[in-house]
Amino acid sequence: MRLSTRLKTLEGSQPDAELSRAELVLLVSLLARRDSLFWPWRHQAGSKVPMCEIRLRQREYRDGTQGLRAKASGREQWKQVHFQRQRLIESGLVVANHSGGQVTSLFLTESGEAYARALVGDRLHSCESIPSKVVFQLLKIRHAELGHPVREHLLFGAPCVGDPSDWNDMTEWALPLLTSGVVRCESDTIGRVAYTPIEGVEYPEHVVVAVQSDPDFEDAYYRSFNSERKTLESVEPRDGDECYIPHPATGW
Repeated sequence: MRLSTRLKTLEGSQPDAELSRAELVLLVSLLARRDSLFWPWRHQAGSKVPMCEIRLRQREYRDGTQGLRAKASGREQWKQVHFQRQRLIESGLVVANHSGGQVTSLFLTESGEAYARALVGDRLHSCESIPSKVVFQLLKIRHAELGHPVREHLLFGAPCVGDPSDWNDMTEWALPLLTSGVVRCESDTIGRVAYTPIEGVEYPEHVVVAVQSDPDFEDAYYRSFNSERKTLESVEPRDGDECYIPHPATGW
């Protein structure tokens, strides 16, 4: 069965047994690591971020060929993660890719993503959130008018200059659109992000889950998110000869 078919089969499922806190933390960690991969990467002069490798990983995740590895170190921790991972698979919250009888990577199902986001709380948006819906509709209008990727200051109606963290809240509105594949983002040579709506990709259906958020899960999310970003910034590219070419700073 194809991965996309398995995801569709499981997308409406709910855990049929109560998950432990450690298992829920692992689920939230997987969401954070997936989100960190798709969070906009800002290119600057002299940037050493392996963008070609990151773009390749994004495509592999969307295509279902390579997902997220459940990290562990040490024999005892490996055993714990193995059982936690298996519980998430059995609950329909994640789907696994296998090779040689071994789990090689994990993908969040739509219900798994919704469940993890609900655990973190309303700090995280989904494609059903009003801000994300508004951003998507504005992006389609702007893109139709301009005929090219839409820079963030035009999309959000804000200067978007200086420290990029100053507009993280607005960027987070677009994150569910990026992870679902309905929108793609790119950077120019001075670190500004531009967004493009992708034709032919179905807008995600709303998945309803009943779960109580907890501040501890929000902390776990941000720890995993920041840790994964640092890992990706220094990952070794599979093809060292590939060169990422950002958009020019002017002329478009």
